[in-house]
Amino acid sequence: MTQTQKSLRALGAAGIAWTCACLGHGAETPAEAGTNKPLPPVVVTATKTETEAARTASSITVIDRAKIEEKQYRQLVDALREVPGLTLADRGAPGTVTGVFIRGTKTEHTRVLMDGRPVPANLAGAYNLETTPLDNIERIEVLRGPAAGIYGGKTIGGVINIITRSGRGLEKPETSVFFETGSYGTFREGISTLGAAGDLDWSFEAARADVQGQRVNSRYGQTSANGRIGWQIAETLRFELDGRWYEAEVGLPGSRFANDRDDNLLTEFWSISPRVIWDTTDGWRQSLTYSFNNFRQVASGFTGFFTPNNRVSIRHHFLEYQSEFRPFDIWTITTGLWLEDQNLTRFNDNIRSLDIDQNETNWAWFLQSQLEVLPGLDFISGLRYDRYSDFDDAVTWRAGLAWRVPVLQTLLHGNYGTAFSPPSGQDRETALFGNPQLARPERSRGWEIGIEQPIPAAKTTLSATWFRNELKDTYQFDLATFALQPIGRARTEGVELGALWEPLDCISFNAAYTYLDADDLSAGVRLVRRPRHNLSGGVSLRPHDKVTVNLSALYIMDREDFDPATFAQKDLEDYLLARLSVNWRVCRNFEVFARVENLLGDNYEDAAGFPAFDTGAYAGIRLKF
Repeated sequence: MTQTQKSLRALGAAGIAWTCACLGHGAETPAEAGTNKPLPPVVVTATKTETEAARTASSITVIDRAKIEEKQYRQLVDALREVPGLTLADRGAPGTVTGVFIRGTKTEHTRVLMDGRPVPANLAGAYNLETTPLDNIERIEVLRGPAAGIYGGKTIGGVINIITRSGRGLEKPETSVFFETGSYGTFREGISTLGAAGDLDWSFEAARADVQGQRVNSRYGQTSANGRIGWQIAETLRFELDGRWYEAEVGLPGSRFANDRDDNLLTEFWSISPRVIWDTTDGWRQSLTYSFNNFRQVASGFTGFFTPNNRVSIRHHFLEYQSEFRPFDIWTITTGLWLEDQNLTRFNDNIRSLDIDQNETNWAWFLQSQLEVLPGLDFISGLRYDRYSDFDDAVTWRAGLAWRVPVLQTLLHGNYGTAFSPPSGQDRETALFGNPQLARPERSRGWEIGIEQPIPAAKTTLSATWFRNELKDTYQFDLATFALQPIGRARTEGVELGALWEPLDCISFNAAYTYLDADDLSAGVRLVRRPRHNLSGGVSLRPHDKVTVNLSALYIMDREDFDPATFAQKDLEDYLLARLSVNWRVCRNFEVFARVENLLGDNYEDAAGFPAFDTGAYAGIRLKF
């Protein structure tokens, strides 16, 4: 028997023992059954207003603070892996570029927000997800499906909204410090505090992470600090000021054929954002938000014409006025004005001058209606006009319906909408093998039809959603020709299935499956890095009120990518990624935690040629006071 088999057998025995203990002490009495029902989850991303998730007519996944802590998600990419319909593709080493594909769309088709504010995109048209720690995050909302009707461009796939923590409403301040260490020379430490005093509230966090890595030159180090101050100026007037900063140093070994010892990226990001919220009347709220974001990146150790040492700078301004008007309890009208301005430059060390200098301005107007037509029947519609300095104008819309069937409590929902995505900086630059003549955004029409059925007697919830996106004027970078190639038309469609079973308070099971067809219709080939089958699931145990255990697994099957050696499109091997985490709250102020990632030691690659980490074990402590 191998060591791995012994470990798995021990794990299975421990799981059985915990389950039996749980069944023995956690069973409900008839009087207890049905009590302490959880409140319906409220989200803001689907409609830009606080709305019960079931009434948004959208497919949305919420990863809350409790789940982040119990499953010990440390970076944003860790938490996103188990979202239905979403696939990640990183370069193996920590901190390297990560692609995100929602329902088969491209990375730049997903807009990333921080507390509802758009964050600047890099040269490839995407935010650096891989450098987003979760130490000060309250929850993550992932909206799947077209959202351009309220968020504009880069929303063909959906929206990821990262919502930070707040001290508002706390009776006394909460402060915590943590330390973690583990495989591959990993060390993490941080401190956070949040609370309120009178009309003031605050939330601050600072953290440091270091990983030596598994491959040559795969070291990663990041320092981050985030904060929010709120001031209730008057009963109806509130002021908020958000600030964040991080600096990350990332080693880039390249593919398994390169093993480069010198390539390195130094990235720095900081932002400052004031917001004023005015409850003008009981049924009318207005807000004004401004944010300034600054991102810079220094690439060093590179050689050759195609990948020169360079310095990238991105300066991003955002201004939004939003009005939420409720003429009746059953009707909410949301409208607003939106302005974005982004300047992007790259200094090429080889030629000692700027070889990229872009400036893009976008202003927009949007209008949305949320109407409860009948009790349990909600109709949502939205319209948005976007005007760009460098691209064609765009008019997008969305209509959705959600119906909670009486008695059966079946939730039926459907959506239809249009969306678009303007070309990224990389897409338009000759220096980056792009096409400077691109002026027409990629456009799409998408729809979804879903059902969710709770079965109270079995403490089970089942769900199914059928979706489809039809894209035109789209394009894809082709490694075979090393150039941006027009696709013309593409289609992504599939089914998302989900199940949640909570037989007892101390144990729950969940499973999700996504079937996806993502095809280049013009060439008759599949789009790369989109798995046809994505299966995830897990079990959560609470054998004691101070101990939680989470075992989860992700199985990715049937996908294609470009071979890094031949550049030909080929099949990639399937992989099974398992994760085990344990949390023990020793006492009120002291917690011990541990986890094992890639539990089964699968040798896999998210992107062809870039091997991921082998099995890693990590442990730490947290003090709260």
